[in-house]
Amino acid sequence: MYLNNKQSFTFGFIILALVFFIACEKTIETSKIIGFGSRVELKQTESIWFGADSLTGLQVRVNEITDSRCPEDVNCVWAGEAKVDLLAVQTQDSVNLKLTIDPTNTYQIDTLDFTLNSKNYKALLFAVDPYPNTKNEGAKFATLTVLQSN
Repeated sequence: MYLNNKQSFTFGFIILALVFFIACEKTIETSKIIGFGSRVELKQTESIWFGADSLTGLQVRVNEITDSRCPEDVNCVWAGEAKVDLLAVQTQDSVNLKLTIDPTNTYQIDTLDFTLNSKNYKALLFAVDPYPNTKNEGAKFATLTVLQSN
């Protein structure tokens, strides 16, 4: 059985529409939205929205996590540090943020004030985990939050 021109056109259109729908579906933003001040754990290249929604909120992405801290089962001369490079984006404005965890610091929390679209924010880095050791080197994640200031 052969299809006539109208049937072939209809069948082809349905296939193209299905392929287009599947391709578009993969580009939908899958980041979740949380309130300002909520702690979140993000791995490298992951992102999240702080605020009420993705239209008025602030997107934060972890660009890079580097960890040179001395492994806990080794004696080192230098304690090292863990650094997290973030990108904060709001509408058309963005800023790169660099936060550091220093094991010699008593509080071990790094904060950084920044401004986007005339709004003031504060980024807080609480931890980079897992702490290094010689037995396992798992994927790193950063525990952080963003506060909105007036």
